[in-house]
Amino acid sequence: MFAVTKWRSIATALTLGMALSVPLSVSAFSESARSNTAMQNGAAPALRGGDLVRLRSGGPMMTVDSIRGDQVDCFWTGGDGQINAETFPIQVLQKN
Repeated sequence: MFAVTKWRSIATALTLGMALSVPLSVSAFSESARSNTAMQNGAAPALRGGDLVRLRSGGPMMTVDSIRGDQVDCFWTGGDGQINAETFPIQVLQKN
């Protein structure tokens, strides 16, 4: 049992060693990070914190809190005065 574990450990170490020795100039590693605005495609509205939005299907007016990639954190006040918060895909929102 220990012999098998030892050989698996050696194989794992060799695999990791080869993978980590690849030059980091590979395009996947060298591309700069895109901004939130760049990640929003043409069909989705360009949003910033504080913008007023509504679901494309309707619903209450919401305020954009933050944008993380294609996810938008929104908050709104319900009819009972309760503050609600939720995260939505940017494609389902429309800017007002």
